[in-house]
Amino acid sequence: MIAALAALAGGGDAPPGNVIEWFTNAEPRARSGAIPDQIWLTVWHSFAALLVVVLIAVPLAALLAHHRKGELAAQWIVNIGRAVPTVTVVGVLVIVSLRRGYGLEPWPILIALVLLGLPPVFTNTYAAVRGVDEGAVGAARAMGFSHTGIMAKVELPLALPVTLAGIRTAAVQIIATEPLAAFFGGEGLGAYIRQGLGNQDIYQVQAGALLVTGVAIVTELLLVLVSRLVTPRGLRTRRPPGRGLGRLRTAPA
Repeated sequence: MIAALAALAGGGDAPPGNVIEWFTNAEPRARSGAIPDQIWLTVWHSFAALLVVVLIAVPLAALLAHHRKGELAAQWIVNIGRAVPTVTVVGVLVIVSLRRGYGLEPWPILIALVLLGLPPVFTNTYAAVRGVDEGAVGAARAMGFSHTGIMAKVELPLALPVTLAGIRTAAVQIIATEPLAAFFGGEGLGAYIRQGLGNQDIYQVQAGALLVTGVAIVTELLLVLVSRLVTPRGLRTRRPPGRGLGRLRTAPA
């Protein structure tokens, strides 16, 4: 009762009492930006990084796997990418960016997210292409297909389900990590978590975490739908053979 009277006396600016009140009251977000704006920043950072990952990892992995070369290099890339903490990469790149006069964002977080997303996409594509049935490859070669034709018309289509699984894994990891940018002067959904921690506002932290989780879940569902639409029915339940994969492991679907 006393708290309610104090809130009325203060003009109704009492802090939210739970995360639902935080979402329904615009006043707590006045200093941390509107939700649609912050979602947009997180989404475009994440999908720009994912696009670069796909353009780099898929052709390179397919080329190396087709020629049965580069397995040691592939393992090195995968292990290094998983071992280096993303927060360290962002911190170093922010320093370099500021010294070069490029500003705080978006380049440091984009580069860090690309490095984070490369391992699952590269690993899945490499393993899937290496596991394509040799009979199908041999038949295409006997029909006069070039190396490029075999990769484009035989190996990559057959490897598509596993490649898409790696892309989905990378997308979720990238979205879940993008809020780190807010702790290095950037914006996005991480701004809610950053300001919530700074103000000791647990509800703002919870709201930021829920928003990041929601974006990741929606992205996962959309990519699952896209995978079902672009993958032929006969390949949806196909499991790639384990032959020739070495120690590389595919990312979970």
